[in-house]
Amino acid sequence: MNTVGEKIRQLRLLAGLSQENIADEIGMSHGNFGKIERGEIDINTQHLFAVAKALKVDVIDLFDFNNSNSTKDSKNKFGFATKADIEKLTESLNSLSKAIESIRVQVQPSNKKNPTSKAKINKK
Repeated sequence: MNTVGEKIRQLRLLAGLSQENIADEIGMSHGNFGKIERGEIDINTQHLFAVAKALKVDVIDLFDFNNSNSTKDSKNKFGFATKADIEKLTESLNSLSKAIESIRVQVQPSNKKNPTSKAKINKK
């Protein structure tokens, strides 16, 4: 992560927002907002604060100092999940589902009827 634009894109995607959502909220054209994310143009201070507000993060979270992962801190602070988090959760849920099904099969009553009891009923 080496530009503010890249950081904005990452946080925007984590928030589940489109470029259009943010651009409309901050009063900027969709094209210019895309250029900011791609690093083609610089963002001014007014828009920087507006983007941070729209993303519900602190302005400092839009910068990458010393290759620190402030997005990870934001994730914990705001409840965002990474792709790896989702994959791990999915794997855990699949394992749990298999375990539940295995238990269900073990405790499920047998639907087979006792053939000797049936024969006794027919003899009466």
